[in-house]
Amino acid sequence: IPTMMSIRWCLAAVVVGLVAVRIGYYIYASGEASYENRFGSFAPVRYVHDSKVKWFVDGEDYMEAVADAIQNASNEIFVADWQLSPHIFMKRPGTGVVSLEWRLDKLLLRKAKEDGVRVYILLYSESERIADMKLGSSLVGSVLNHENIEVILHPGLSSMIWHGLSGSSWWSHHEKVVVVDRKLAFVGGIDLCFGRWDTHSHDLTDSHPCVQEYELNSDEGKGTKYCRWVGQDYGNTFVGGSRTELDNPLKDYIDRNHVPRMPWHDVACSFAGAPANDVATHFIQRYTYAKPWWQFWGLKWLYIEDYDNVITPDDESNVKIQVLRSVDNWSAGQLHEASVYSAYLHAIEHAEHFIYIENQFFISSQPGIFLKVENQIIAALVDRIYKAFQNNEDFRVIMVMPLKPEFPGEWCDDDSDSESDNVYTSYWRHFLSILGIGKDLETVSYWNYLSIYSGKDSLYNRLINRNMPVDDIPRFFGLFGLRTHGILNDKLVTEIIYVHSKIMIVDDRRVIIGSANINDRSMLGYRDSEMAVFIEDMEMIDGKMKGQPYQVGKFAHNLRCHLLKEHLDLLDKNKYELSALKVEDPLSDALYTAIVESAFKNTNIYTEVFGGKVELANEVQDCERYKIWRSVIGFAEKRPEVATKMLKKINGKFVILPVHFLKFHLRPSILDIGGMYVDASYFIDTDSIIA
Repeated sequence: IPTMMSIRWCLAAVVVGLVAVRIGYYIYASGEASYENRFGSFAPVRYVHDSKVKWFVDGEDYMEAVADAIQNASNEIFVADWQLSPHIFMKRPGTGVVSLEWRLDKLLLRKAKEDGVRVYILLYSESERIADMKLGSSLVGSVLNHENIEVILHPGLSSMIWHGLSGSSWWSHHEKVVVVDRKLAFVGGIDLCFGRWDTHSHDLTDSHPCVQEYELNSDEGKGTKYCRWVGQDYGNTFVGGSRTELDNPLKDYIDRNHVPRMPWHDVACSFAGAPANDVATHFIQRYTYAKPWWQFWGLKWLYIEDYDNVITPDDESNVKIQVLRSVDNWSAGQLHEASVYSAYLHAIEHAEHFIYIENQFFISSQPGIFLKVENQIIAALVDRIYKAFQNNEDFRVIMVMPLKPEFPGEWCDDDSDSESDNVYTSYWRHFLSILGIGKDLETVSYWNYLSIYSGKDSLYNRLINRNMPVDDIPRFFGLFGLRTHGILNDKLVTEIIYVHSKIMIVDDRRVIIGSANINDRSMLGYRDSEMAVFIEDMEMIDGKMKGQPYQVGKFAHNLRCHLLKEHLDLLDKNKYELSALKVEDPLSDALYTAIVESAFKNTNIYTEVFGGKVELANEVQDCERYKIWRSVIGFAEKRPEVATKMLKKINGKFVILPVHFLKFHLRPSILDIGGMYVDASYFIDTDSIIA
């Protein structure tokens, strides 16, 4: 009979053994990946029939497709998200939500209970203290409480112990992935959370009546409809701040009768077969690493399966897909990989005619002594643009990004004390303000503008320093934002369309779609975990490039055309047929001229109609001017009937992105020393700006 002492020694040996295995695994995964696949990816290039590949623009189409896939699942569902809101409605009829059938929590619980489908969910475990975030990740497990559903949050305490700052929520799990039965995968920029569901029209208001959940299930509520954006799904970070009461999801957090919602533009894709299994492999690697080593209960452990036998032969394929990612030891227990970044550089370098980019950020290529931005995407764009200029080539880069980052807070906040502040709170508030902490809106804007225009190593200044005339640069590079307007309670309102997509389309033949932003957090691999796909058309159709016959890829071409039609308000088939403006030729001078002229015209109209409410303007370069500008009243308040007529002249959603905005005020944050936004290896001369 074992003695108590021998039992203790056995348990101690087991614990020591498990810790030793963990240490060995950590040492193994601390190096660089040496995959032989292109771009250093863990996944090879796969050949797929295009009927198994689909793009989705905006949340409505995407979430409906994800819901259908979940509904048809037979064995397993994998979900990896930066944020997940169980109470989000995946399908919403044009007349408003009429039942709970397609709410995400009901859908997943139904599959788990009735069909025995196993659901595995990996979520980023945000830290309110370290990263000042509240995403509601800790609530997901309690809402989706079932023996066939497992929710794992990462990073946790053990990650902080092993990886220090990297494992303490300083970096995030940023990929947005759904895999069903290891046969169908969804990858892109759309989280299954509040605020992401939107239509191509990007409405500012919700015209449908709202009722509480109990009313919907009662006789009195029969026939009464939910609104399209239920509870906290109707949001505007710029007005209401971040969502905080996530344990009360059906409660509005802004006044929808007076505040317009913030529209959300995004892109994702789905694909089947072998590349879907590659995404599943990535998920399982992360799951195996994130699941606590002492946890033997819960759903069965996942194991990687080989699906190479389902690869479609080359002669039957018309799309090539390669799965890419940004991972490291802290995020996935894998060797360092930055294949997303490598693919971006490769695609830019080999672009022949045209590059179209949509991204949430544009922070790149800033050397220095103390702070730096390490990724070289802007440098690659400069090289390609300058080559075209030297060789007198027809070449163009069009980029669309949000007019401002999605962070709560005020520009030029005077940091005045609130009535509830005591003397210590007041001093602390001022101290944080001096360090730039809590001013993410200003800090990220600073780095965006610095990278594009104002820094001595910006895209513009790099080209100017190569003796490219400044007036020639707009012929090769165009940067735009998106804005829309509407009527709320008989009052004219406007808001930016938040561009959250992370895509690049090259020559209408190659596409990168994923979760990676153009910044060091997403691209370098050591930081945020990301996932993307590189899609290359093999089946070409007749098209044009600069008026000349040119073979374009069906997938890439159709996606780009849809995006431009949406931004130009030309998605309606009849309207497009009657329009003289056509989008099929990406190098068409008529198209580019129309985009530029519309952007300037729309910007001027919005400025006149809404005055200081548009906030951002190139003429507003310091805080004194900003405060004066914000008090300016536009025609919407002075003469609404005139404003209505003026808004009828708005053409599409394009507006100018004001790169001179607050250029004498914006500065980096002390958080940059920790690498929150950029690398803390070099110092940038923040006074090197264009006058």
